[in-house]
Amino acid sequence: MEHARKSAVIAVTEKGARLASVIGAETGFELYLPEEIAAEYGAVPYKLLRDCFKKLMDGTYGSIVAVMAQGIVTRMAAPHLKSKHVDPAVVACDEVGRFAISAIAGHEGGANALAHLISSVTGAVPVITTATEANRTHIIGIGCRRDTAKEEIIHAVHGACALAGIGTKDLRLAASAWVKKNESGLLQAVQELNIYIRFLPEKAYKNSLYAFKEHEAPMKHFGIPGVAEPSAILAAVNPSVILPRTVMGSVTVAIVKEGLND
Repeated sequence: MEHARKSAVIAVTEKGARLASVIGAETGFELYLPEEIAAEYGAVPYKLLRDCFKKLMDGTYGSIVAVMAQGIVTRMAAPHLKSKHVDPAVVACDEVGRFAISAIAGHEGGANALAHLISSVTGAVPVITTATEANRTHIIGIGCRRDTAKEEIIHAVHGACALAGIGTKDLRLAASAWVKKNESGLLQAVQELNIYIRFLPEKAYKNSLYAFKEHEAPMKHFGIPGVAEPSAILAAVNPSVILPRTVMGSVTVAIVKEGLND
């Protein structure tokens, strides 16, 4: 039986180490840092970055998050690449957590999913360039009561798509609020639907530049105006709402279409 491959997050600077340590704490990924600062963060120390990448890409690790410039990641990883079917998923993050870039083994290797996971930890924008995902232009926002069953969420997603005149295959992403990131029914539903999910950070909903309509339940429980429609809008590029906030039992949904050059 094949053993599960490990996961790691690596940084090269003090500033990068701070973000990498947050990612490591949230995900459980092993933390690798330069030997002069590793002890401060309880990380595995390395002396030379190229040697660390060689170790991380030897097949033992299935997921690597590199908090450094994309160019560095490309140069360090390139000598060790074999095939998109066996290479580890590699995501590059800038030091301030603005972007999470699916850099290596995007679809087949899981880097696209990894980029969305990291974006949900740091609040970064996941950068996906593989054609299958990038050409989809609809995002569904999902809110649900605690412990809502997977089946009810799946039913709501299908219902929302029918109302919007699209199919689930047209969805690029599901989006929800940070408070739902451990909601098992939601996680199981998007996995079964084969849709990536992104959880937006609290501060995004409280940005005064957005004029989201306030709803009683999310304001009472989370202190934010809404979940479904704001999440879809916040996760999209140049969005237009094609299905406004719609309540379906214990699930609230909304769908936006991105205004891109498609």
